Amino acid sequence: MKLLTRTNRFYLIFILLLSPIMIAVDYYIIRYFVYTEVNDILKHESERIISYAESENALLPSSYIDNTLQVKETYQLAPSFRDTLIFDSHFNKLIPYRKFDFVVQVGDEKMKVTVKHILLEAKKLILWLFLSTVFILALMLVGLFLINQKISSWAWGPFYRNLSKLKKYDITQKNRVHLEASGISEFEALNQVISSLMNQVENDFQNLKEFNENISHEMQTPLAIIRNKMVLLLESQSLKEKEFQWVQAAYQEVNKLSKIGKSLTLISRIENQEFTRMDSIDLRATIDNIIGNMEEIVQFKKLEMTAKLDQVKVKCDPILANILFTNLIKNAIQHNREGGYIRMQLNEEKFEIENSGQVLNTGTAQLFHRFQKGNTATDSLGLGLAINQRICEIYGFKLDYTHQDGQHIFSLFFRNQAE
Repeated sequence: MKLLTRTNRFYLIFILLLSPIMIAVDYYIIRYFVYTEVNDILKHESERIISYAESENALLPSSYIDNTLQVKETYQLAPSFRDTLIFDSHFNKLIPYRKFDFVVQVGDEKMKVTVKHILLEAKKLILWLFLSTVFILALMLVGLFLINQKISSWAWGPFYRNLSKLKKYDITQKNRVHLEASGISEFEALNQVISSLMNQVENDFQNLKEFNENISHEMQTPLAIIRNKMVLLLESQSLKEKEFQWVQAAYQEVNKLSKIGKSLTLISRIENQEFTRMDSIDLRATIDNIIGNMEEIVQFKKLEMTAKLDQVKVKCDPILANILFTNLIKNAIQHNREGGYIRMQLNEEKFEIENSGQVLNTGTAQLFHRFQKGNTATDSLGLGLAINQRICEIYGFKLDYTHQDGQHIFSLFFRNQAE
């Protein structure tokens, strides 16, 4: 969820909870002031009536007087207000009034006087004031929302445009990302940090790339020299049996070290996206060629190989395609038992290779990690499947593995890459 959406959601919840309270408080405040005004009018009229009675010993003629009643001298009444409904024959309906009861001395008589004031206009006033307040409040909320959207669009616009640029950023393309200035201190500070990190990542990437290239080149030369010297020693007739075994073991380790260097360099080149060609590869032809190159090894291990291959093409780098299928087929041969079998199937959806072999000592998920072997007794480097996994990540393929009782199945799903 976007930060702006979440913030607006909290604002909306707060407003929805607060608005009924504000409207109710507003209604009662308006009602209070209107009733206070009516009460003041009735009190003022009562004071006029009392003042007139004291000076003239008579009851003031007033249109506000609703009722008068002579009471005993001992009668006590605290002045009080009350609401009532009076039927109006002219309008044929009940009309709301506000009444005020008080006692006044008129000459020798004590009178209870009731004055009244119509509330019809007052209630209409309350209603219209209430509705206008609600309307102004709603208008204010809509205005604040639109202003907030406009400010957010102005303030967050550069951020989202910069975010879009960063999503498209590819370090292998060497395209500099020019971040847009926003004039907001926090976003400017973020832009500076991102620019600094990008410079550091680009420098580290270039240094790592140069290191891999240099170490690969510099390692292979001395390893080739050592390997040649070992061959000369192995061909020498002066070595004793024990010395011959030592030299042979060293020769094998040198070869292994050379293969590790080449494999790690290949993984690094794949991760750095140095293989950028996107050719339409005929997978059946590629697999047939690999099988032909490994025919002698298959015959040597007396393996029964069957292949059901459809005509399938995918878009990828031809070098990586060859590496991917070579590793899968080589893995099926290398980890097979003598006299075992290999079955391959290729269609538009997937390539599946099944082979016999020993029960694994390693978890299935760990097989795709570097230097992870299914069986520690083999001479495998444990890098082939790691290389395959990186290739699959580049092209959106999916590589699955299952095994049961010495039956091993690798399934390579093309995920609609086939054409």
